Amino acid sequence: MASHADIGVFGSGAWGTALAITWARKGAKVALWGNFPEEMAQMAATRRHLRLKDVAFPEGLSISDDPTDAFAAPLWISAMPTQVTPEAWRGLLARTSNRPELVIHVSKGILQSTHQTLSQALTGVLDLPVGALSGPSFADEVSRGVPTAIVLALPATVADERAKALQAQLACEKLRLYLSRDVVGTELCGALKNVLAIAAGLVDGLGLGYNARAALITRGLAEMSRLVEVLGGQPTTVMGLAGMGDLLLTATGPQSRNRTFGEMVGKGQSVDAARDALGGQVIEGMFTCEAALALGREHGLELPIAAEVQKLLNGESPQEAVRRLMTRSLKSE
Repeated sequence: MASHADIGVFGSGAWGTALAITWARKGAKVALWGNFPEEMAQMAATRRHLRLKDVAFPEGLSISDDPTDAFAAPLWISAMPTQVTPEAWRGLLARTSNRPELVIHVSKGILQSTHQTLSQALTGVLDLPVGALSGPSFADEVSRGVPTAIVLALPATVADERAKALQAQLACEKLRLYLSRDVVGTELCGALKNVLAIAAGLVDGLGLGYNARAALITRGLAEMSRLVEVLGGQPTTVMGLAGMGDLLLTATGPQSRNRTFGEMVGKGQSVDAARDALGGQVIEGMFTCEAALALGREHGLELPIAAEVQKLLNGESPQEAVRRLMTRSLKSE
């Protein structure tokens, strides 16, 4: 590339690539780095992503397994699987002395090892401000330019003027960005909704009907709200795109891996069989569930739906999990 990239995207999964396509389509020079040489070579040759087959890469998008171009960008986007992200960044940082102004991560989940959100973990690893991009967004729809609205959550260390400039830089006609200062709340919503989507899929798989699913999603939102609040997030985040919006999409959308996984288990498949049927893709709710429950325990908080999902993952019967949820002691809303 003759001139430096405007945005470096680290992680060549469907979501990172969909965002890279969107920004390049808008006219930005985007350098997309991925860790798998063969896959990157194939993407560079075909100008396509295997999971976004119908979408050709715009001219401004460069693909490489060498991170040099991405490192040179003033803005870094982290789009790697949540559980490997901190370690991956330790490796990447050893390869460059460049540092951008800030890093925005787009991965959802809570770290199993430390029960931290990614912004908490990465702020320590990178020694830079870390923001998050989250909300109701299926990668294939975003890559095709279907209208989508998500949240750009930036830490208070990013000045208001700069935050607005970043919002303008990353927003497009078909990708509407709402600005938030609640980074941790945004991350917790994005993490917990995957756990709740497994539970919603379970209800679908057991054929319990729409009433039960609506009840589960609503009580799930209350559960999400309690965890966000106790960890210092804002109630408005839970009721917005990052919370309710993403939960609605992931708990009802047919493309949702977490929901589909729950549905398969509800229909009688084992946890391993359901994972294999989904092509070994990351079911982030499986990892997050344990970490969310640990966070709840640390703060004396009950998360009944997450607790049943965890029992399910440990091999208990789906019917039993739902029965326990529906027969918990009666209480006021």
